[in-house]
Amino acid sequence: MKKLFPLSILLLVALLSASSIIDPRWGTPAYVTPGGAFNITLDTAVAIKSVALAAPGLEKPIEMDFTISGNVITAKVPPGTPLGVYDLVINGGELYEPKAVWVGNVTGPLRIIQLTDIHVGVELDMSSVYRLIHAALIASGGPYDVVFFTGDLADVGGQVWHYTLFTKYAATIPKPVFAIPGNHDHAGDDPLTNYQKFVGRPVWYRVVGPYLIIGLDSGFDGYLRDDQVKMYEEVLRRYPDKVKIVLIHHPPFYLRDSYVVETYRGPQDVDRLNRDPTGRRSYYLVYTSYLQNRPAFEKFLDLTIRYKVALVMAGHVHGGNSTIVINGTYFVTTRTLGGSIDTSHGFRTYVVYPDGRVEVDNEVWTFKNFTVLTWGTKAAQIYAESSLLPPTITIDLPGEFAGLKVFNGTAEIVKAERHPLGKYTRYTLKITGKRLWLALGDYQPSPTVEVVRILPRSPTPGDVVTVTIRATDPNVGVPFITVNGQRILASYLEEQPVYIYKFKYTAPTTLQAAAPGGKPLDLQIGQPTTTTPPTTSPPPTTATTPQTTTVTTPPATPTATATTQTATTPTAAPSATAPPATTQPTPAPTATATGAPAPSYQPSAFPVEVVVLLVIAAVGAAVIATAARKKPASEETKTR
Repeated sequence: MKKLFPLSILLLVALLSASSIIDPRWGTPAYVTPGGAFNITLDTAVAIKSVALAAPGLEKPIEMDFTISGNVITAKVPPGTPLGVYDLVINGGELYEPKAVWVGNVTGPLRIIQLTDIHVGVELDMSSVYRLIHAALIASGGPYDVVFFTGDLADVGGQVWHYTLFTKYAATIPKPVFAIPGNHDHAGDDPLTNYQKFVGRPVWYRVVGPYLIIGLDSGFDGYLRDDQVKMYEEVLRRYPDKVKIVLIHHPPFYLRDSYVVETYRGPQDVDRLNRDPTGRRSYYLVYTSYLQNRPAFEKFLDLTIRYKVALVMAGHVHGGNSTIVINGTYFVTTRTLGGSIDTSHGFRTYVVYPDGRVEVDNEVWTFKNFTVLTWGTKAAQIYAESSLLPPTITIDLPGEFAGLKVFNGTAEIVKAERHPLGKYTRYTLKITGKRLWLALGDYQPSPTVEVVRILPRSPTPGDVVTVTIRATDPNVGVPFITVNGQRILASYLEEQPVYIYKFKYTAPTTLQAAAPGGKPLDLQIGQPTTTTPPTTSPPPTTATTPQTTTVTTPPATPTATATTQTATTPTAAPSATAPPATTQPTPAPTATATGAPAPSYQPSAFPVEVVVLLVIAAVGAAVIATAARKKPASEETKTR
């Protein structure tokens, strides 16, 4: 028992130290002015030795005075703390939450960029991840104070890797980010366990200078619960003089691609606003999912109008946007950033003033634009097909990369600020060029390319062949691959990307796949229609082709089929001549320059008829021998 007692103490200490930060989080940062204080909530009480703020550009973390009450820490920010977004560091990093504290002095207009319905994990024409990266660079370099994500961050909330990818790339934004969940975040994870682990609380509020920002959760089915409406009322009552902004996923009011001014006098108007006066639509303005809990919806509307909420921001409806002004409150909805309809991707921006005025900027469509971001141990790459990127961008990247190499466009490093704990480095870049391709760090590509599957494996003319390829590069990442000179972007069908190439099969075809800086990989698709006569000459050498994978048959001359398609190529596909010559794949090999045909498809050098006769003779001899052995045994049995 004496030996078990110290062990139990150690176990207790381990359990107590296995704590985490519940609030604030990077998706719901605390706002505090220099010299002010804020609260930190832990899931369990632990011994606290230090509480500090850290950010790129600091020589060391900024230590804060603090007090403790149970599992709540109250920390005071030193008066001279520079404005910006900070990581929260407790006990020297034992507890750590990036970008969880916004030290600001907001007194004037609040400039907002709204990104909604990211749907990381849904892949149609192009990866939703690349749309997220593109928007992150716009948000970081544009004239915006805050970034609002209004739901459906993951396509399936139960898939952890969807959140892994979302947080990986959203964390590159060096500005305060506020997020709420959508119905897809509830999918497969209705308690929002994954969401709370990776993002933060689903329901929250923050006072930011003259503004009160409230985040609500309309759930999987698209309506508010009674407890949320009660919290909503309590917060509005507590801060009646603040300019109020509400984030919610399902729009309370919506009419596609429209601007409508209406009046709400009370619950009796719900029916009126739900009926289209023209009779052409199934509903007018009320988003009918809220009627599943109509009393809560009526209470929400009453509170919103009574307390003169300035702006209610929503997403969910992928195909268009709307602005509905009711009694002076703006109910705005913007289209999807990364999911569903492939020609309807975009975002909107807003300015809210301390006097309650709201400016709704014109919508920005992004479906023809994208950005690829990769990194490895030696370098990071940015490849962008975009006319929307600002001239100066700021991005947070893990590691510290020295040097810059530009392949397309122009770029210049303005400054590189290292994190005091080495967590990441903040780069500020000046860029130009619609097709931008640059590498930060020591660009030493070392990619590997392999075939995952080919379907169908034995195609017939008219079939659509799908080739799935995996490419990796631990040094610099892989921004794209080329297949027969056509550039292919990755699809994130899982956490590790794959490259999908589709084409219409007409005849035996040679494909050549390559990643930038790597050796080409040759693929032979289809069986020959005729066999070749036997030859005694040695097979062609493969010395001029670094990698050769024979999939089915000996190669034939590639067909220049105009119907070649890929599920991952964006609408505005870059030309095959854009990369530097050093990264272009080598020309497709001819039939005389590729590897030897697979032996299983070689014609036999021995006559088939002779083989058949020998087999028959062998079988006959075996039958006769068996009969001869059985006869003496039978006679012996009779004798006994």
